[in-house]
Amino acid sequence: MTESEIPPRPRRMPLRTPRVAEALAAQLRLRILEGDLADGAELPTEPVLLQEYPVSRPSLREAFRILETEGLVVVRRGKRGGTVIKAPTPGFAAYHMGLLLHARATPMRDLAAARNLLEPLCAEHAARRDDHSAVAERLRQLNDEAAQVVEDGPAFTGASVRFHEGLVDAAGNETLRVVVGMLESVWSVQERGWARRASDEASYPAVDRRHAVLRAHGAIEKAIEAGDAALAGKLMRAHLEASQLYVSSDDAPPVQVLDEYGNPRMDPRD
Repeated sequence: MTESEIPPRPRRMPLRTPRVAEALAAQLRLRILEGDLADGAELPTEPVLLQEYPVSRPSLREAFRILETEGLVVVRRGKRGGTVIKAPTPGFAAYHMGLLLHARATPMRDLAAARNLLEPLCAEHAARRDDHSAVAERLRQLNDEAAQVVEDGPAFTGASVRFHEGLVDAAGNETLRVVVGMLESVWSVQERGWARRASDEASYPAVDRRHAVLRAHGAIEKAIEAGDAALAGKLMRAHLEASQLYVSSDDAPPVQVLDEYGNPRMDPRD
């Protein structure tokens, strides 16, 4: 067989090494997540970073853009420019979770069902903590604050939301706190919006229903104080099933974290 008769080899995919900007972004990302670059601090200036990392200025700026897209830095332009480190926060994660649910037109009853499954677990975990009495005292304070605004529907909703946020935060399991905390953040935006609409339309639940919420919160708090995890979870489940009916009714709009103009209804910086 002559050389001209040798069949050509199939074309292979080109070998590819990570782009310089991606490799640099990976190193900076790791330093941010491990705390070597502190939240709120400014990244070193371009000249300093160019001395530390043997890359071109365009690659450095592209690495900044990658991290900015991920929300790990904020690039300030203009005379007071600079790149500020923004470590991940629960609020940022919740906002992006909300965007995903919004984009999928997730029904409110779907969000409510997830909350019904997970928030009772937080109540159970809180009751199992060694310091469950201290947790109960904090929840009692939050419920007392809600009682003080029981005559004001939207204010009462806000105070009730803080009770639930406090309970989730007291779960004592970091993963559960983050995951359920994201759900709670997205839910609270929907609930506050419902409260404003219901108040404007004079359809907010009557004061006796608000007192029923206070009693339910009080019973949950007492179960946690007693260290009765099973009862705390059972009471939380019953409370959610009763109280979520207003917000997740069949005619409720799907999950929305942006207003009609596209502005965020929740703060991704929290």
